[in-house]
Formats: sequence, C-alpha cells, structure tokens
Amino acid sequence: MILRVVKQRLEASSEKDLLQMILQVAKSNNDDSGLTSQISQDKFIVDNCKSIYFAGHETSAITASWVLLLLAAHPEWQDRARSELLKICRNGLPDADMLPSLKILTMVIQETLRLYPPVGFIPREALQDIKFKDIVIPKGMAIHIPVAMLQQNPDLWGPDAHQFKPERFANGISAACKTPQAYLPFGMGPRICAGQHFAIAELRVILSLILSKFCFSLSPKYSHSPCL
Repeated sequence: MILRVVKQRLEASSEKDLLQMILQVAKSNNDDSGLTSQISQDKFIVDNCKSIYFAGHETSAITASWVLLLLAAHPEWQDRARSELLKICRNGLPDADMLPSLKILTMVIQETLRLYPPVGFIPREALQDIKFKDIVIPKGMAIHIPVAMLQQNPDLWGPDAHQFKPERFANGISAACKTPQAYLPFGMGPRICAGQHFAIAELRVILSLILSKFCFSLSPKYSHSPCL
C-alpha cells in the first residue's frame, strides 16, 4: 500500500514534502542498478514511512483518543481544562506562548500517557553481558520493558495507581512518582523519543481546538474494559 502511494506521488507531483525527501534519499543511497538495488530502495522507503506514521502520527492519535475518552468519563476535569483554556486563550486559538500555560490540560495528557501509553513495550537488546542485581542478562538477549505495567505499579505510584488522577502531576513528573524513571511514555535515557516535545505541543493544540468547540460525554452503553 505504501509503495502504491509512492508510485502515485512520483507520477503526480514533485512537491518538496517529507515523502519526497525520503524518496530522494532512497535514490541517492542506491547507485547500483538491478533488482537487488530496487528491493533495497523499496525496503528503505517502506521502513521509513512505517516509522514516521507510527511514531509521528499513530501514537499522538491514540493518545488524543484516550484523553477525550477520559475527559468524557470525568466531566469535572473536562470542565476544568476548558475553563483554563478559555481563560488563557480568550476564545482564540492557542499560540506557542500560550501552550506552556495550559497546566491542567498538560496534567491530563501526562496522566493519560501514564495509564494508557501508546507503546506497550520498549524493546532493547543487550550489547554486552550485564548483571542487574541478581539477574544475569547475556549479550544479544532481547529485553522488553512493560511500560503500562510499570506505570501502574502501586509500589511506585501509590494505591491509586489504577485511577485517573491528573493532580498527581501538579508538581511535575519528578514529584508524581517515587521513581521518576518509571514514567516511560517516551522512553528514557539516550534513546528517548526525539519528538516528545513536539508530540505534547501537538496534543495541546488538537485538544484545545476540540475543547473550545465541543462538550462530550460517554454513551450510556459504553463499558470501560481496556486490555493490553
């Protein structure tokens, strides 16, 4: 499907957008002629498009959906977020200077990312033999960090770890948890998501536009039973 879209783009336009830039890089990295080169070029294009779509679009869309659901289920927080928005933006669209002032909306987003992270597991491969306390991890072993389980662990987040309580982030991430490193919606360390600040800004803008124009509630038939 991706290659079909690419073909249509090549035939229709030479517009300088992100897809066009990927195509140019793929072409410049494959100077050899023949079938092998074409397969390699196609794989480069498909892999990059998948990564950009999942990391840059689907994760934000999933999070926005969860935020809307949780605000519908907790109308008091929906009202608080809307009141803050209308006070700061005065019925206008938020600009770059206003976004950091949306404290309540940011707390709601952070709590949503804690309860329902868009990425359930973070995979890593051990590049050398590691001893972690009493656990020996040999070189080459794949490690999967269960983000959702870690972010809802009562030992780290308290007895209300499974509840929607945005106020836990009132003083920032470092004060929300006994071990701040247990908050991993964007990963942690040198491989932390490079687009995390853009994603938060994007979510603030999207949700601000919706909150400023709509009030929403859950269907009486809705049954909340998420699973990982």
